[in-house]
Amino acid sequence: MSRHYDYYDYYDWYEPSRPKEVKGGIKAQSKRGSFSQKWWGKLWICTLESFDIGARLSRGRSYARMGQVASLDIEKGCVYAEVQGSRQEAYQICIKLKTFTEEQWRKAIEGILEKPIFAAQLLGNEMPQEIESVFKKAGLSLFPQEKKDLETSCSCPDWSNPCKHIAAVFYLMAEAFDKDPFLLFKMRGMERNEFSGSLQHAGAAGDKDRSKTGAAALIIKHDPLPTDSSLFWGQSSATVIGTSGAAHVGLHAALPKRLGSLAFWRSDKNFIDEMERIYRNASGYVSS
Repeated sequence: MSRHYDYYDYYDWYEPSRPKEVKGGIKAQSKRGSFSQKWWGKLWICTLESFDIGARLSRGRSYARMGQVASLDIEKGCVYAEVQGSRQEAYQICIKLKTFTEEQWRKAIEGILEKPIFAAQLLGNEMPQEIESVFKKAGLSLFPQEKKDLETSCSCPDWSNPCKHIAAVFYLMAEAFDKDPFLLFKMRGMERNEFSGSLQHAGAAGDKDRSKTGAAALIIKHDPLPTDSSLFWGQSSATVIGTSGAAHVGLHAALPKRLGSLAFWRSDKNFIDEMERIYRNASGYVSS
């Protein structure tokens, strides 16, 4: 891994223990314990923890939860971030992961198509447990296996690589991967829409090949839907349901709760708590 630092700060290794506060910084949603609930997010964290950087890990966790990451952008093959320490200027972070070539991705997607459940799981934001077997068959690895697979840099004067600032970004990325495993694909050079398009293209090519073998399309005739509402609904007359007597439902923000906390959430307040408050206020407004 490369290491970048300011040579003028070579001897100034020790910063005050309290970093400068960041207004609107990106805060981790997890307040304690693991940053990730999904196996692929945990595996990403294991990569960081395998670097043996000691107490910098705990300080990185604190930075992530305090909102010291001022910005974080995930691009193809790299992540750019700004992390505020105790100095005036935020530190510049870069994390690079080697992208796969178009041919390498083609082989990987062919392997995924051999297991249709894998494609379905991925499009449902779930990383298949055996996904690495597909990449291994193509001579690849989706997850970084060694230190040399990653290139990280930080403009801080710390000699350690990764440092606590890089660690903070790693932890936030793990939370984001939980919600969207395609961010890991993006780090390897494949966007979600590109992946979907590649699946459709490969699937269409397969359908064309199968049609040459004589497989005919199955055409199903449907009777037209009845225009009479009583016949359509199976009732003698339409029933109008009023809302004035409806019971108040005590479950607020059901959909946001199913989606979970928002990655890279910029607020001192918890995302789910805020959604509950908004839904509760909206329900009160409608019923008034």
